[in-house]
Amino acid sequence: MSAMMSATMSGARLAPVPHRRRAPVPAGTNAPRVVRTVRVRAATTETEVPLGRQIEDALLSAFPPNTVDRVRDSLRFTLADGVHRVNHEGKGVQEASSYIAGLTATPYWDVHGGSFPWMVELEKNFEIIRDELKAGLANPDLERLGNSVWVAAVRDDAEGYGPDWRTLVLQDRGEWEPTNCALFPKTAALVKAANAPSVEVFFAKQAPKTGIKPHTDFTNFIMTSHLGLDVPPAPQSWMKVGEETQYWENGKGMCADTSFIHSTYNESETQDRYVLIIRFWHPELTDHERNGVQFLFDAFDDLSPGGLAAATAKARERLKLYDGSQTGADVANDFKASVRAKVNAGTGLGADLTLGDAPVATPAATPAPAKAPKASKAAKGVAAMIAESKAASDDAAGGKKTKKNKRNKRKGAGGGEGLGLLAKGMK
Repeated sequence: MSAMMSATMSGARLAPVPHRRRAPVPAGTNAPRVVRTVRVRAATTETEVPLGRQIEDALLSAFPPNTVDRVRDSLRFTLADGVHRVNHEGKGVQEASSYIAGLTATPYWDVHGGSFPWMVELEKNFEIIRDELKAGLANPDLERLGNSVWVAAVRDDAEGYGPDWRTLVLQDRGEWEPTNCALFPKTAALVKAANAPSVEVFFAKQAPKTGIKPHTDFTNFIMTSHLGLDVPPAPQSWMKVGEETQYWENGKGMCADTSFIHSTYNESETQDRYVLIIRFWHPELTDHERNGVQFLFDAFDDLSPGGLAAATAKARERLKLYDGSQTGADVANDFKASVRAKVNAGTGLGADLTLGDAPVATPAATPAPAKAPKASKAAKGVAAMIAESKAASDDAAGGKKTKKNKRNKRKGAGGGEGLGLLAKGMK
C-alpha cells in the first residue's frame, strides 16, 4: 500500500483498469472474493492530477463550503497512511486509520441514555426479528435462494475470525440487498421504521467454542451495534471493547465504538450465537459529513472521471433530503450538553465518558497487551479501497457493468469489509 500511495501522492497515477464489480455469483454460492494486484505507472504528462487530489476535488465540489472539511481531512490522513493510536486511560487502546477528529471516544455507549432511540425500538421488537431468523434457518433452500448466505471471513486476517464466524447481509454501504431483504422483510422493515442511521445491517453467527481475536475496525466515525437474538445464557458469550466487557442477552442491544481494540468469544459447548449487527454513523457526525463519507463509498466503486461525476451527482441529490444547516460544532455541542446533563442527573452514559473536547488520552503503551491479527490492506481505509477499486478485472460479461453485478458486490463475508474498508467490521 505504501508504494502505491507514495506514487499517487507524488503525481503518478494508477493505470486504468475495469470497474471493480466482480463476476456475478449465483445466489447461494459462497465463493471467496479475489483482489488483484494494482498496476501503477508514472504520469505521462505534467497536467495529470494525482488520484487522491481528484477524489478530494470531487468531494469538495459536491457540498457547500466548509461543510465536509473533516471528511476531507480524514481522506488526506488515510491517504498519507496515518494511524490514530491512543491509549485512553482506563478505557483501552483506540486505533483508526480512517479517522475523523473531534468525535467522542468511549468503548461502550449507554443504549438507553437517549442517543439511540432506534435501538430501543428494535429491542421492543426483537422477537419478530428472532422468529423471522429462525424461520429462515429452518428453510433448507435458504443458501440457494439468498445472496452470499453465511459466508466466512475472507480477509487477510480471516484467521482472527475463525472458520465458523458467518454473516448474512441485508444492507451494505447504505444499499439494501434486495434478494436477502425479500427473505427477511420484517427485519428490514423494522430497521427502516426505527430510523436507524445504518450503514450496514446483517445477521452474524458465532459457533460454540469460537471467538474473534483482539483487533480494531480502523474507523472511528462508524460504530457497531449488536441486538441479541438467540444467544447462550450470560455470561457464556461476550464482547470485550477496550477494557470493558459486556455479555450478549436475548432482546438486549449493545452500542460500541469498535475503533477500540476488541474481541469476542462464545464459551457455550453446544449453542450458536446469533445477533443482528447494525453498523451506524457516529452520532456527532453532521448530515453533510455522513453524505460526504457516502460520497466516498460511491466514488470508490468507480474511480474514473465518469464514476466521480456520478458520485458527485448522487451526493447532490442526497443534499435535497436534509436541511444541512447544522455545523459539526452544533451537533457535537448539543450532544455533549445532553450527555453532561444526564451525567449530572446520575443517568445516561456515565461520568467516565471521554468527550471529543476532553483530551484525557495518554500515549499508547507498547507493546500492546494483546496482539491483534495482522492488518490487511483491506483493513486500512481509503488507500486500500482505491487499490481494490482500481485492481478489479473484467467480469464474466467482458467488463460490462450490470445490475446483477451491483447486487453481488459482496462475495466474502464480512460485515464491515463490504464498506469498502473505511469501516472494517468486527462482529
